[in-house]
Amino acid sequence: YVTGCDGSSRMISILIALDSLRVFDSLVSMVRRISVVIVLLAASSVATAFMTEPPCAAAPIPTLVHLRRSHSMGLMHSIERAAAPSPSDADNPVEVPSFVASPVLAKLYPALIAHKAKYGNPNIPLGSTDGKRCKTLRRLHFQNKISNEEATLLTKLGFIFHSFEDVYYECDFDEMLGKLIDYYEESQTYQIPKKYEPDPELGAWVTMLRRLHRTNDLPHLQVDKLDAIGFEWISTRKCGSSFMAKYREVLSYLSKVVEAGGDVQELLHEDTEIIKWINAQRLAYEKGNLSEQRADYMNELPGIDWKNPSSWA
Repeated sequence: YVTGCDGSSRMISILIALDSLRVFDSLVSMVRRISVVIVLLAASSVATAFMTEPPCAAAPIPTLVHLRRSHSMGLMHSIERAAAPSPSDADNPVEVPSFVASPVLAKLYPALIAHKAKYGNPNIPLGSTDGKRCKTLRRLHFQNKISNEEATLLTKLGFIFHSFEDVYYECDFDEMLGKLIDYYEESQTYQIPKKYEPDPELGAWVTMLRRLHRTNDLPHLQVDKLDAIGFEWISTRKCGSSFMAKYREVLSYLSKVVEAGGDVQELLHEDTEIIKWINAQRLAYEKGNLSEQRADYMNELPGIDWKNPSSWA
């Protein structure tokens, strides 16, 4: 159409076409703008609906802080329950006897009663504060630092005190060695009485040293330390009874045989006098006529079981 027109008409046609293109371009641009506005309005509506919707009923996921806080609160409640006295403790408090003067026993007594009620005995094992107090109480008893009434009370409860063996195994060796050296510096002898009143624990400890040495059950390191101070391995303390006079003779004789590696049973077959004396003590023991103290002495004879004649007769 444009090419078929004259010059002026062609120019007019071109201008009309260009004007139409501008109008079309404006329309396209307007449509695009309207589309963007519609999209933005739609997005805004969705966002508004999401913000105004009621929160979901699902439980929130706990964080590490929440878990730690919950654990701490539970632990605190457990501690409070453990620390709180039970109704039975509050309703039935244990009354400490009025004659108890030992602070250790006064603190320990309610625990002894509770332990006996639960386990049938008052001997609380080590590993707790009360167990350590039991150990202290035993040492105080051996040192004669609790009264006879207190000792009787504990005995009736079934409390077990130290034996000679317990004293050796419970006491610290170096601590007791220091006490023994102090005793020697004062008396110039290691012949300490078995029942040494100023320190009964020391007398019992020394007695066990000699007993364990005769049976080769004393550690070599302890033997070396005692040899270094000139310890006297055989007790020479005198006793006025004929029993002790003969006992010392037999003890010394058998000890030398054992130390020399000899056979005590063979020796006794050759020495009928010793056999007769040992047998007399055995018969007295079986009839109940031998005191506990003398029976303890007989137990210290090395190399034989004096109660069993088949081992030496």
